Formats: sequence, structure tokens, C-alpha cells
Amino acid sequence: MKEKLKIGLMLDSNVLTAWKYSIIETISKSDFAAISVVIKNIQVQLYGISNDHSLSLVYRFHKKLDRLIFAAGNNYSKKKDIQPLIKDVPEVKIKAIENNNCEELLSGDIDIIRKYNLDIILKFGFRILTGQILKVPEYGIWSYSMDNYDTIDTTGYYEVVKKIPVTGSELVILRDNGNENLLISNAWESTCSYSIHLNRDKLFQRASLFTIRLIQGINKYGKNYLTFLEKKYEKNILNECTGLPVPSFIPSVTNFAGAIVILIRKIYKKVFYSDPFSWILLYKKNDANDFLDYSYSSYNKLSPSKDKFWADPFVISKDDKYYIFVEEFIYKKTKGHISLLELDNNGELLNVRKLIEKPYHISYPFILELGGELYMIPETAGNRTIELYKCVDFPGNWVFVKNIMDNINAVDTTVFNYNNRWWLFTVIDEIDSSLDDSPELFLFFTDNILTDNWISHPLNPIVSDIRTARPAGKVFIHEKKIYRPSQDCAGRYGKAFNINQILKLTDTDYEEVLVKKVEPDWDNKLKGTHTFNFDNGFNVIDAYSLRRRQFLLS
Repeated sequence: MKEKLKIGLMLDSNVLTAWKYSIIETISKSDFAAISVVIKNIQVQLYGISNDHSLSLVYRFHKKLDRLIFAAGNNYSKKKDIQPLIKDVPEVKIKAIENNNCEELLSGDIDIIRKYNLDIILKFGFRILTGQILKVPEYGIWSYSMDNYDTIDTTGYYEVVKKIPVTGSELVILRDNGNENLLISNAWESTCSYSIHLNRDKLFQRASLFTIRLIQGINKYGKNYLTFLEKKYEKNILNECTGLPVPSFIPSVTNFAGAIVILIRKIYKKVFYSDPFSWILLYKKNDANDFLDYSYSSYNKLSPSKDKFWADPFVISKDDKYYIFVEEFIYKKTKGHISLLELDNNGELLNVRKLIEKPYHISYPFILELGGELYMIPETAGNRTIELYKCVDFPGNWVFVKNIMDNINAVDTTVFNYNNRWWLFTVIDEIDSSLDDSPELFLFFTDNILTDNWISHPLNPIVSDIRTARPAGKVFIHEKKIYRPSQDCAGRYGKAFNINQILKLTDTDYEEVLVKKVEPDWDNKLKGTHTFNFDNGFNVIDAYSLRRRQFLLS
């Protein structure tokens, strides 16, 4: 077993928010790291930093009312005492020196801390740090962006009131002498448009994963792991709302009024429209344009009866027919199954048949070919599995083969064969929130798709952005370039799909870039689209409109 990494904690107090408590608790119980010393700041009470009571009355009322309405389940902003977790850990009390609105540690205190031979210091207190202390730990001092400013924490507030569709969080290694901090992890969540509390809570839950993942990565891969991370995040843009001060009175009133309007609209939509959208298919034969220049306004519509919707289309062209595999969602059952739509050579619908139905929801019927045989990997997150099926009699007879993975909260699994390897892309939710809101795409690889030997990519999650993470169709090669369709779920699920070009795909590296975004702006009745597939010149996407509740239509 590898030696545990030595972790130091920089604190102002033993009372921390629950999301930070969870990080310390996980470390204290782990076999990959241990808390070696607590560095306590005894100077903090002398600064006179503004407390919540000195802020705008409207701002405080807004926050409290929001929490009163939406505080439910886990509250990651709640205060918890970490003393039981660190009762046997040595403590070093220091008095930091104020230096141009920053804090610097005395050389004697630094010498004491250096004796602990720390690998990492987690900054869960203090103000903005500068000086030699930043060079003491082997892998630096780590700080969350929302903690690295001398202001009241407004994390998640401005994204809601300014209607910014995504909310970001970052973990950085602190740098000195005017150098930018080194970004080593981040995530872009879909902003909860109607609640500051829920928006913050989701962000803090996700952020609590960063530190643990990275410590495990260093323990497993060594110092080179940070080099991989530095390259991964070097082009990322930091959150523009991080560190913004609390608004003054007039902006607070404006923001509060805007939040009320958003909440009223949310309630109206909830009352008059059903959560399951009305999804339809759109298709076209022999579209001669390059896929980056398709004009979807000329596509034909394929709509089901009013008691259901069709979505997640995958198509196979065979025997002068087109076979479209879809999620068929029955509104009364509130769950989906896999069905097959059979079209003739002219695109006329010939037949609809149910293929696979389970007690749990099933969708996204990803199709792959292996050794001349067809296989399907549908989404089965409701069973916490990734399941594999084989076609024994095309097109309608599919049998269960095995679970590729068990006990996993994963959606829209998409596999791709490249360089004699199978690459598995899937969105995983590790905080048990709504999978529709998970911004984290994970990558696994294996030499044989029928074995259980799936290797997790060292840079997982390879994408942490709600705007580009979730798969939206098969990965394909065009003119020697690899493209991965993905969903943009910022603001709302299924808003648009993207075409991303994969620039690097190896055992140790992954990089992609967005090259096209498709929103259903050709038809003002359509509100979103989230799947793109094709085969032998037949192109198919899906799109949705809002669905009025049935009691209003009767």
C-alpha cells in the first residue's frame, strides 16, 4: 500500500460549512491521505471583516426568504464542528501579518509548519495568502475560488439574479508574486434560476468532490498527475462572478424583484405545463450538405400519438429501409421503453413495435456493431446499471447479455472503437442529484467490450460542464477527424445539441473543442433538441415543445 499523503488544514475556526466538513471527514477515514496538522489563525477576529448584519437589509431578507422556501434535504451551507475529526491532530496556532490586504506568515511559524513535511495544505480559512508559506507543501496550498477573496461569500447569487445560465466553482493552487493561481479542477453547473439556496447547495456538493479526487489521483499517479491537470485546465475561463461584493441597497431591491418575477414564471409553468415534454423526431434523406452546415428547417417531422413521445433516435439503414430505435415514453406510465420505427425508402412510417421494456425507465438506445453482430446499450440509470443487449434476429429480437457496470448512476452511455480500443463515454452523478443536471462526463476504456476490465481515465471527469458533457448520439469520424455530439443543458434540460471535435484521445490525455451548436431556432414552437444521429445518408434528430397539462385540455 502506498504511503498516505500528509495534509495540513488552515482554519480560522473548527466550525466549517457542511461541504468542507465532508471533505475532512472523507480524508480522515481514507487509506490515501491523513490530516497531519491543523494551522489555526488566531488573528481573524481582529480584522473586523463585515458580517451578515452589516449588509443590505434587502439582500439579507432575500437570502433568508429563499432559504425558508427552498431549504430541504441536505444543506451544504450548514455549519458543523470538525473537532471530533481532528481531536488527535497536532495544532499550530499562528498570528498572520497583514500585508496589502493579504496575509503573510512569520518565518518562525513557517519553519514549524515545514517540519510536518506536508504534501498539501487545504486553505479553509485565513484571508488572501502571500509569501513563502505557498512554497512549503510539496503540491502547494489548495483553495476554492469562493474562499480566496476578502469579501462576504456571494457564490451562486449573481448567477441567479443576473440570469446567467451556468454557475462555476474552481479549485486552485495558490501562486505568489503576481502569478495567476493554477486551476486544477472546476465544474460548470446549470444555474437554478429560481433559488439562490438550491443553486449554492448543488455547487457546494459538486465542489466537495474536487479535493478528494485530486488527492486520490496524486496518490495513484504521483506528481505527473498535476502536470496532466495543468494542461487540461490551461484554456479554461474562470467564473466571472467569483469574488463579486454584496450589492448595495438599490441593486438588491432590483435583484429581489427580478427573483420574484422568475419564481412566479416558474410556478406558472409548473401549474400549466407537464414536466415530460412533447418530443418528436425530424429526419431527412440524402442531405448533401456537410453535417456542420445542415439546415434543419427542411427536415420532415415524425410525430407519435398524443399519449406518448419519441426521443433519443438511433438509425440503421438496411435492406432499402430505415430502422429508427427510440425511447418511447408513455405519459400515463411516467417511464420509457425502447421501440423501433420502421420506415420505407421514401421515409414513410410502416410499423412501430416495442423492443425492450423493464420495470424501470429505459431510453437512449445506443447501437454498436461488433464482429458483424449488433449490440445495444440503452440508458438504464433507473436500475443503476449500464446494460448490454444483443440482436439475435434483426430488427426486433434483442436479448440481455450482461451488465457492463453495476451500482452506477450513469446516463446516455456512448461507446466508440478507436485505435483498437473501446472508449466508453457516460455522464455519472456522484452526488445523487438529478442526472439531468450532472455536468460530469466520464471516460473508460478497454481492449474487449465483452469483458469487465474497464479502466477509468486518469483525467476523469474529462468534461465538467453542463453545456457540453452529456452525450447526444454516436461518436463518428469525418475526414479523419473525430466528432462527439453532446447536449447543452444549461438553464434547462435538452436545450440544444453540440458537435465537439475530439483533439486528443489516449490512455492519459483527452481534449475536445466545440465546433457547432444547434438550437431549434427554425421553428418558434420548438424549445429544444438533444440528439443527432445518421446512417447512410439518413439524418435524424429530436426536438420538443412544451406540453400543456391534461386537465387543461379536457
